[in-house]
Amino acid sequence: MILAVMGVLRAYRFSILLIASIVAGAAVGYHAPAFAGAIKPLGDLFLNLIFMVIVPLVFLSISSSIAASRTATVSRISWVMLAVFLATSVVAALSSLLFFLIVQPAPGSELALPPAAMLQTPATLVQLVKTISVPSFVEMLSHRAMLPLMLFAAAVGLATRQLGEQGEPLAKVLQSGAEVAIRLVDYVMLIAPVGLFAYFAATVAETGAQLASSYMQLFTAYYLFGSAYFVFAFSAYAWLAGGLGGVRRFWSHMLTPSLTALGTCSSMATMPANLEAAPQMGISREVSSLVIPVGAVIHKDGSVIGGVAKALFAISLFRIELTPSVLVLTVAVAILAGVVIGAIPTGGMIGEMVILSVFGFGQEALPLLAVISVIIDPLATLLNATGDNAAAMLVNRVVAGGAAPTGQTGHGVAVG
Repeated sequence: MILAVMGVLRAYRFSILLIASIVAGAAVGYHAPAFAGAIKPLGDLFLNLIFMVIVPLVFLSISSSIAASRTATVSRISWVMLAVFLATSVVAALSSLLFFLIVQPAPGSELALPPAAMLQTPATLVQLVKTISVPSFVEMLSHRAMLPLMLFAAAVGLATRQLGEQGEPLAKVLQSGAEVAIRLVDYVMLIAPVGLFAYFAATVAETGAQLASSYMQLFTAYYLFGSAYFVFAFSAYAWLAGGLGGVRRFWSHMLTPSLTALGTCSSMATMPANLEAAPQMGISREVSSLVIPVGAVIHKDGSVIGGVAKALFAISLFRIELTPSVLVLTVAVAILAGVVIGAIPTGGMIGEMVILSVFGFGQEALPLLAVISVIIDPLATLLNATGDNAAAMLVNRVVAGGAAPTGQTGHGVAVG
């Protein structure tokens, strides 16, 4: 038991440090508002460093990933896998949106932001054009233009890959640049505890107890919905894949992967446990060897649900009316965060910036959204990792009729 607790503490040590910094900052802001105001520039410094490094990170990560891919054809399993990933992400986004609108429609509305930050959402077509494009190349090199930057990076990566040998030199430069950008982010994150301490001290000094109340409400709502999604949604997917027998196989062999996800706080670290459990669930190795590794990178139901929570928090924070177009945009941004941005290192932070960029919100909300990632991380990781095996069962059902592969015992234990 002690070793298990120590393992969990090691896995979450940085998150625990950040939470401790935020709590300490909040206490300082409440009891010493003058001091909190004096150290606010330290929080601004942390934000500025994040904004400086995020643009090269996004461009180099996306372009190098696409340029390095040498897959010429996409198999039927791949197409089915992508369709299942998208379908489950849509279910996660829509169901969580409905739940949050019912139980907590305006989680950040109690916080007071400067009047200049209160924005009005433009018409849908105008917002779409502004979201995916900018007037000049220079304007694209900004954290305020995340989607245009991502689209441009994807285009550069695709062009590099299609050039073959001629593009190899640039592909190597992009890959090396991506590694350097990731290391730069590591350097910046070293001062995250100090930066968040200063930022939240100043924020609490300005907002009072409303901040803690808003986070507690959001925390409760996310964990209530996430727990229900874990049990009912994954059971439903397993039932669709193999009936009641599929449900029994799924839950009989998900304990180890689930505990691994909670203990390591990493979908990638859970992948070996998922691969080991997959044959015992009746998933062919041809399917599991593709779906689970890819799913660990781009299929994240927990992150999609978190994206909905963050978007609604930001929308209420900036007093934006929940029109149908805003709700559609919320779902789209949440799916983007879970399906696409999950493949990028420090993707959670990029997801929060995409939310701000797409809706045109002020950058002062970034730390407020970043804390949500820390709060929901354990359950989000559990949902992300568990969803990969559920998706693999659905893919197996489509491509192989859902039958258990040969070489399994009656109890679903792989042999040979």
